[in-house]
Amino acid sequence: MITLSRKLAVAIATLGLMGQAIAATTIYVPIGSANEVLIIDGDSDQVVGRIGDLTNAHGLAASSRDGFLVAGSMSLATSEQVIPEGMSEDEHNAHHANSKNTNSQTVGNTSYISIIDADAKRVIRRIEVDGISHHSAVTPDGRYAVSTHTTTGNVSIIDMQKKSLFRTIATGPVPNYVLISSDGKFAYVSNSGNGTVSEIAIDQWSVRRNFKAGTTPEHMVFSQDGKTLYVINVGDNSVSAISIADGESINTYLVGNGPHGIDISDDGKRLFVSNKKGNDLTLVDIESGTSSTRSLGPAPYHIKSIRGTGKLYVSSRAQPWIWVIDQNSLDIISKISIKGEGHQMALVQN
Repeated sequence: MITLSRKLAVAIATLGLMGQAIAATTIYVPIGSANEVLIIDGDSDQVVGRIGDLTNAHGLAASSRDGFLVAGSMSLATSEQVIPEGMSEDEHNAHHANSKNTNSQTVGNTSYISIIDADAKRVIRRIEVDGISHHSAVTPDGRYAVSTHTTTGNVSIIDMQKKSLFRTIATGPVPNYVLISSDGKFAYVSNSGNGTVSEIAIDQWSVRRNFKAGTTPEHMVFSQDGKTLYVINVGDNSVSAISIADGESINTYLVGNGPHGIDISDDGKRLFVSNKKGNDLTLVDIESGTSSTRSLGPAPYHIKSIRGTGKLYVSSRAQPWIWVIDQNSLDIISKISIKGEGHQMALVQN
């Protein structure tokens, strides 16, 4: 016979498990050289799955609203990879499985963007785009995805409902990174070739303004209130703080040698910058402008703040692992072994 206290204990335990499920954190990591996306449990920092059938995946964005991932490819597409419009992934695979012609050739200057069903762990659509696909972002409502193309000066807009290319927009030479505002009204694209950031009005899908950044702007992150854009300038080892309201630079922070990844702390008061050439992390106090450095090598690369946990994930460009870093002390908590180098990490919290 189960006593009342036993029933209460079971109920509390069940609620606890439900709470864990609600607060579950999943990190998706594209591994370019392994042609896959890694799935990591953000609570245990353990690899819990993989999604294959990709080619040189680099940029990755997640739509937590409907469970889709958007992965770009840094390699030109082949004839076997591109799925004709109107043909499903399964139909395309069956077509090539029954074909006697096994030759695979690149298709001009075409790459593809893969739409992934995260629950099913498989690619459900490939979309042809012009030029290799670098970084990606998804609007908060899950309606559109944006991907940058460094070789063409354009960004592609993907209609996530129709799973097709909606529009192509020219921003500037060598568009690198893309962020979308929390209200879904604007997309911001760093143009490494001319030191600017383009602001795209999403309601019209047109460039509204161009902000001046530093030399060779690349990765970016918003302040917690969304009023400031922090932009890494690889060419002069700095971070520009740009006011969204007027597009003016309000501060410049010097960081280490060869900065690459950037993210912001849970409290919104500090920036973390990985310095690939300097083999270290720079921590910037936003208000005072002071900074400190912690050795981390070799080649710290992409950074992702795991919201609400006090942890940072930092991949290495030179070794097959991801460091798990304490945000406050910058100490290494653990290392996650992977099969290659981790690129743009996507975080989903449910």
